[in-house]
Amino acid sequence: MLDDRRLPPASVRRYERPQPHRYTMADLETESKVSARTIRYYISQGLLQPAYGRGPTAVYDADHLLRLRYIQRLKDERLPLNEIKDHLNSLSSEDLAVALKIELEPAAETWRRYRLHDDLEIVVRDRSAGVRNVPHEHAFDLIVEYARSVLEDLDRRVEE
Repeated sequence: MLDDRRLPPASVRRYERPQPHRYTMADLETESKVSARTIRYYISQGLLQPAYGRGPTAVYDADHLLRLRYIQRLKDERLPLNEIKDHLNSLSSEDLAVALKIELEPAAETWRRYRLHDDLEIVVRDRSAGVRNVPHEHAFDLIVEYARSVLEDLDRRVEE
Protein backbone atom coordinates (compact mmCIF):
# COMPACT_ATOMS: atom_id res chain seq x y z
CA MET A 1 0.00 0.00 0.00
CA LEU A 2 1.22 3.49 -0.87
CA ASP A 3 2.08 5.84 1.98
CA ASP A 4 0.19 9.12 1.33
CA ARG A 5 2.63 11.07 3.52
CA ARG A 6 5.36 10.63 0.90
CA LEU A 7 3.28 12.05 -1.95
CA PRO A 8 3.67 15.73 -2.87
CA PRO A 9 0.67 17.95 -2.18
CA ALA A 10 -1.93 18.21 -4.99
CA SER A 11 -0.76 21.74 -5.82
CA VAL A 12 2.68 20.42 -6.82
CA ARG A 13 2.20 19.11 -10.33
CA ARG A 14 5.76 18.22 -11.33
CA TYR A 15 5.02 14.88 -12.95
CA GLU A 16 2.18 15.76 -15.30
CA ARG A 17 2.65 15.48 -19.03
CA PRO A 18 2.87 18.78 -20.89
CA GLN A 19 -0.12 20.04 -22.81
CA PRO A 20 0.03 20.13 -26.63
CA HIS A 21 1.03 23.82 -26.77
CA ARG A 22 4.71 23.98 -25.92
CA TYR A 23 6.91 26.98 -25.41
CA THR A 24 10.63 27.46 -25.05
CA MET A 25 11.81 29.92 -22.43
CA ALA A 26 12.25 32.53 -25.17
CA ASP A 27 8.69 31.92 -26.40
CA LEU A 28 7.36 32.18 -22.87
CA GLU A 29 9.22 35.46 -22.32
CA THR A 30 7.80 36.89 -25.55
CA GLU A 31 4.24 35.76 -24.93
CA SER A 32 4.10 36.71 -21.25
CA LYS A 33 6.37 39.77 -21.34
CA VAL A 34 8.06 38.39 -18.22
CA SER A 35 11.85 37.93 -18.14
CA ALA A 36 13.43 34.48 -17.93
CA ARG A 37 15.00 35.47 -14.63
CA THR A 38 11.59 36.32 -13.16
CA ILE A 39 10.05 33.12 -14.55
CA ARG A 40 12.81 31.08 -12.89
CA TYR A 41 12.22 33.00 -9.65
CA TYR A 42 8.48 32.21 -9.78
CA ILE A 43 9.33 28.53 -10.28
CA SER A 44 11.70 28.58 -7.30
CA GLN A 45 8.98 30.20 -5.16
CA GLY A 46 6.35 27.64 -6.19
CA LEU A 47 4.16 30.01 -8.21
CA LEU A 48 4.82 27.97 -11.36
CA GLN A 49 5.59 24.32 -11.88
CA PRO A 50 9.05 23.52 -13.28
CA ALA A 51 9.60 23.12 -16.99
CA TYR A 52 9.24 19.76 -18.68
CA GLY A 53 12.83 18.71 -19.28
CA ARG A 54 16.04 20.54 -18.46
CA GLY A 55 18.43 22.91 -20.13
CA PRO A 56 17.89 24.11 -23.70
CA THR A 57 15.34 21.35 -24.40
CA ALA A 58 13.06 22.40 -21.52
CA VAL A 59 9.51 23.24 -22.57
CA TYR A 60 6.61 25.02 -20.94
CA ASP A 61 2.90 24.67 -21.68
CA ALA A 62 -0.21 26.85 -21.86
CA ASP A 63 -0.71 26.52 -18.10
CA HIS A 64 2.64 28.28 -17.52
CA LEU A 65 1.59 31.12 -19.81
CA LEU A 66 -1.84 31.49 -18.21
CA ARG A 67 -0.33 31.53 -14.73
CA LEU A 68 2.26 34.15 -15.73
CA ARG A 69 -0.47 36.39 -17.12
CA TYR A 70 -2.59 35.91 -14.02
CA ILE A 71 0.38 36.61 -11.74
CA GLN A 72 0.90 39.87 -13.59
CA ARG A 73 -2.77 40.79 -13.14
CA LEU A 74 -2.61 40.11 -9.39
CA LYS A 75 0.68 42.01 -9.07
CA ASP A 76 -1.01 44.96 -10.77
CA GLU A 77 -3.58 44.76 -7.96
CA ARG A 78 -0.65 44.95 -5.50
CA LEU A 79 -1.08 41.47 -4.02
CA PRO A 80 2.05 40.06 -2.38
CA LEU A 81 3.60 36.94 -3.94
CA ASN A 82 2.66 34.65 -1.05
CA GLU A 83 -1.03 35.55 -1.49
CA ILE A 84 -0.71 35.13 -5.25
CA LYS A 85 0.79 31.68 -4.69
CA ASP A 86 -2.07 30.66 -2.39
CA HIS A 87 -4.60 31.95 -4.89
CA LEU A 88 -2.94 30.20 -7.86
CA ASN A 89 -2.81 26.83 -6.09
CA SER A 90 -6.60 26.66 -6.07
CA LEU A 91 -7.03 27.43 -9.79
CA SER A 92 -6.97 25.11 -12.80
CA SER A 93 -5.97 26.17 -16.31
CA GLU A 94 -9.66 26.43 -17.18
CA ASP A 95 -10.28 28.69 -14.18
CA LEU A 96 -7.42 30.93 -15.27
CA ALA A 97 -8.69 31.07 -18.84
CA VAL A 98 -12.12 32.16 -17.61
CA ALA A 99 -10.60 34.79 -15.31
CA LEU A 100 -8.41 36.10 -18.13
CA LYS A 101 -11.25 35.82 -20.68
CA ILE A 102 -9.18 33.53 -22.90
CA GLU A 103 -10.62 30.70 -24.96
CA LEU A 104 -8.47 27.59 -24.57
CA GLU A 105 -10.17 25.61 -27.33
CA PRO A 106 -11.42 26.99 -30.62
CA ALA A 107 -15.18 27.17 -30.82
CA ALA A 108 -16.60 24.05 -32.38
CA GLU A 109 -18.11 24.53 -35.79
CA THR A 110 -21.44 23.00 -36.55
CA TRP A 111 -22.87 22.51 -40.00
CA ARG A 112 -26.44 21.93 -41.12
CA ARG A 113 -27.17 19.92 -44.25
CA TYR A 114 -30.22 20.54 -46.43
CA ARG A 115 -31.07 17.96 -49.05
CA LEU A 116 -32.72 19.54 -52.09
CA HIS A 117 -32.46 16.56 -54.43
CA ASP A 118 -30.89 13.09 -54.54
CA ASP A 119 -27.75 14.65 -56.03
CA LEU A 120 -27.80 18.08 -54.42
CA GLU A 121 -27.29 19.25 -50.83
CA ILE A 122 -26.59 22.62 -49.30
CA VAL A 123 -24.36 22.80 -46.25
CA VAL A 124 -24.64 25.83 -43.98
CA ARG A 125 -22.31 26.72 -41.12
CA ASP A 126 -23.83 27.78 -37.81
CA ARG A 127 -21.53 30.48 -36.49
CA SER A 128 -22.83 30.55 -32.92
CA ALA A 129 -25.56 28.64 -31.20
CA GLY A 130 -28.72 30.59 -30.57
CA VAL A 131 -27.70 33.60 -32.67
CA ARG A 132 -29.74 34.17 -35.82
CA ASN A 133 -28.36 36.06 -38.77
CA VAL A 134 -31.59 37.23 -40.38
CA PRO A 135 -30.08 38.52 -43.68
CA HIS A 136 -28.24 35.21 -44.19
CA GLU A 137 -31.37 33.21 -43.38
CA HIS A 138 -33.32 35.29 -45.91
CA ALA A 139 -30.59 34.74 -48.52
CA PHE A 140 -30.64 31.02 -47.78
CA ASP A 141 -34.42 30.90 -48.25
CA LEU A 142 -34.09 32.64 -51.63
CA ILE A 143 -31.31 30.26 -52.73
CA VAL A 144 -33.39 27.22 -51.73
CA GLU A 145 -36.47 28.60 -53.48
CA TYR A 146 -34.52 29.27 -56.67
CA ALA A 147 -32.76 25.88 -56.54
CA ARG A 148 -36.07 24.05 -56.12
CA SER A 149 -37.62 25.89 -59.07
CA VAL A 150 -34.62 24.99 -61.25
CA LEU A 151 -34.78 21.35 -60.13
CA GLU A 152 -38.53 21.22 -60.86
CA ASP A 153 -37.87 22.59 -64.37
CA LEU A 154 -35.21 19.92 -64.91
CA ASP A 155 -37.55 17.16 -63.71
CA ARG A 156 -40.28 18.37 -66.11
CA ARG A 157 -37.84 18.35 -69.02
CA VAL A 158 -36.75 14.81 -68.19
CA GLU A 159 -40.39 13.63 -68.07
CA GLU A 160 -41.16 15.11 -71.52
